[in-house]
Amino acid sequence: MRSFDEPVVDGGSDELGELASAFDRMRERLAQLDTARKEFIANASHELRTPLFSLGGFIELMMDEDLDEETRTEFLITMREQVDRLTKLATDLLDLSRVDAGRLHLEQETVDLSAVARDLLDEMRALAERRGHSLRELLEPETIGLGDELRVLQVGRSLLGNALVHTPAGTPVTVRVGHRDGFSFLAVEDEGPGVSPEHAPHVFERFYRIEGDLASGSGLGLAIARELADLMGGRMELETRPGRTVFRLVLAEASPAGQGAPTPAES
Repeated sequence: MRSFDEPVVDGGSDELGELASAFDRMRERLAQLDTARKEFIANASHELRTPLFSLGGFIELMMDEDLDEETRTEFLITMREQVDRLTKLATDLLDLSRVDAGRLHLEQETVDLSAVARDLLDEMRALAERRGHSLRELLEPETIGLGDELRVLQVGRSLLGNALVHTPAGTPVTVRVGHRDGFSFLAVEDEGPGVSPEHAPHVFERFYRIEGDLASGSGLGLAIARELADLMGGRMELETRPGRTVFRLVLAEASPAGQGAPTPAES
């Protein structure tokens, strides 16, 4: 069987040569897909192993009959966090597999982005308090977008969660909803150090993570957010500089009565 590394070569200028060139372009594309598949499997396997090994270690420690109750409770809390991590990873992987297979169903309906933002703030306020962040909201009234409400909330949850986890304690975080150029948007803004120029083009790639003290997670949340935005006819935007980072979900605007607007153009 021919390897993807071996080029298909025919120096002729006739139809056979053109066919060889077409096959070689196909070979290059298949090689890229094969590499991406292998990297995806390796990364997913690593992300699954880490919490599983952690759980196994804690189970062994808890079998110690002399373990005091306070330590046992701490271990149980940590194990609960690892189970939550595994659950989220499994859900993210399932979503990506459905996206790749074209089987992820989304509704196309009017979504009150201000209502979604308020739900998001209520849901994440406890995490913000634990992480030492202040939450602010700037919500323009009657901001209606076209999309899937549950998936818009999922994207918002990913954006706000990233801001709360990946910025230093005490960093103010704002959830903003509004209109711009005929479109509606839900944005999460923070006053943290920002995303460096070398990382910014890659933050929406699968399994891409910025290494450092504040890095965590599987690197799938923003990738899924972009996939969901695309499927809803919208897009994800990133603006970043030291002291201000904005992740923005942009959707086609609709009136409260459900009158739609054109699909956002790619920028």
